[in-house]
Amino acid sequence: MEMNFYGVRGSCPTPISKEEYKDKVMGILDATKQKIKEIGDSNISTADLYEALPDLLKRNIGGNTTCLCFTSKNDNKFIFDMGTGIRNLGNDLIPRAFGSVPLDLNIFMTHTHWDHIQGWPFFKPAYSPNVSVNFYSCIDDLQERLERQQWEDNFPLPFQAMASKKTFTLLTEKQQIQIGDFQLTPFALKHPGSCTGYRIADGDKAVFFCTDVELREDELESLSRWKETVGSADVLIIDAQYSTDEADKKIGWGHTSVKMAVKAGVKLGAKKVVLTHFEPDHTDASVMEIIHNEIHDYDHDIEVIVAYEGMTLSVN
Repeated sequence: MEMNFYGVRGSCPTPISKEEYKDKVMGILDATKQKIKEIGDSNISTADLYEALPDLLKRNIGGNTTCLCFTSKNDNKFIFDMGTGIRNLGNDLIPRAFGSVPLDLNIFMTHTHWDHIQGWPFFKPAYSPNVSVNFYSCIDDLQERLERQQWEDNFPLPFQAMASKKTFTLLTEKQQIQIGDFQLTPFALKHPGSCTGYRIADGDKAVFFCTDVELREDELESLSRWKETVGSADVLIIDAQYSTDEADKKIGWGHTSVKMAVKAGVKLGAKKVVLTHFEPDHTDASVMEIIHNEIHDYDHDIEVIVAYEGMTLSVN
């Protein structure tokens, strides 16, 4: 299975600030000058200079809120959450959405806090009669919640003006369903207002998607129940919004520290942990600094991946 990350920011969309942009440009210029000095060749190509840059200067972590798209080997699309990142996903799907062949899309919702639904009205495929959108969630009034978001006080066009065909399927926690190549199992996460995590499996490979979850040290042992009730996973994608200090000051806000996120991956026996749902007040540099500070002295053998917009990850 292949995963494409379209939004990895938590809480609210976060465009890059003037100050952060300046810092990145200055960093790029400094790195470029250093590279030219090292090799003694001012004719080095722009492409080679770009490739020589540190990863943090090649791209942004991104400011769009949560949206993740899984693609099966048969090219079925499974979308998780509809933060502002879903707008770019929709743009990628326009040729198929407005083509001659009907397009089926499956959208799985974790919960309906603003940062996980605010991209839906800007999802262009939803305006095509050629598209069928199949919603899956543990939320019994999901359609009503999406309709309220598009009341005329909130948005110019109502939900009903979106011409795609829509269905709503209510899921039961810990009850597996099969759609195409994938087996999907929802389970509860600790988050204000409730939130659903998902285990997504394709054959013997599986991923846990656990955005918006608050884990504390004394709760790590309880994670063994996930494996017992819904199975294990090769990859854990998890909320890592805070540093430990921030998490201690924001008990009840519903988010996890980087250190707890990595410890959760170890506890679950995952091979990789993907950190996501980053704090909007953290610049890219501060996100990376927090991650380093949180885990540099924690002895672990799990691969830690920092999610960013545009990232593609395969599990084979």
